[in-house]
Amino acid sequence: MASTSAVHAPAIRPTRGTRSSSTATRPRLAVVSAPKAGGSTMPFTLLCTFIVVATLAALLFLNIQMSGTSYEITRLQAQSQRLKEEGQGLAETNERMGTPQELERQAREIGMVPVSDPAYIDLDTGEIIGETAPAEQTGTAPELAGVPAEVAVPPAQIYDQPEAYHGMGNEGA
Repeated sequence: MASTSAVHAPAIRPTRGTRSSSTATRPRLAVVSAPKAGGSTMPFTLLCTFIVVATLAALLFLNIQMSGTSYEITRLQAQSQRLKEEGQGLAETNERMGTPQELERQAREIGMVPVSDPAYIDLDTGEIIGETAPAEQTGTAPELAGVPAEVAVPPAQIYDQPEAYHGMGNEGA
């Protein structure tokens, strides 16, 4: 086996040259003026602090606004869903109430009877074509159902002769 070892060369120290008085005519150090005193760092620190606080306040305000808007959206979506279901229920009721059987039942409840022989009116001459027979009553005349006052439609008022005349004030005395 061959063994290898690193060969070290002896370190050579650089030699300093001798100074001669002819080459050093000028000194190496020079006197400089004192540095100017820097301003205080307090305004910069206050500015940075103000920016951070303003940013955090704006972020908090936006989060509160977004949260309120989110609650409003949720409430409106629930209301929309409720109204949609109510509309579907009303559409189903309308479909059910519009059937011929239901219309016939409601007509009988208010006292209407089916027509046996229809008669027609000639609009040009005004005479009645055909003969009609009185409708057969199914018994006593049905009574109308009582309607609560809050639901009932008030009777029409005639405005031709008002109860009290308030005038414009220029009629004279």
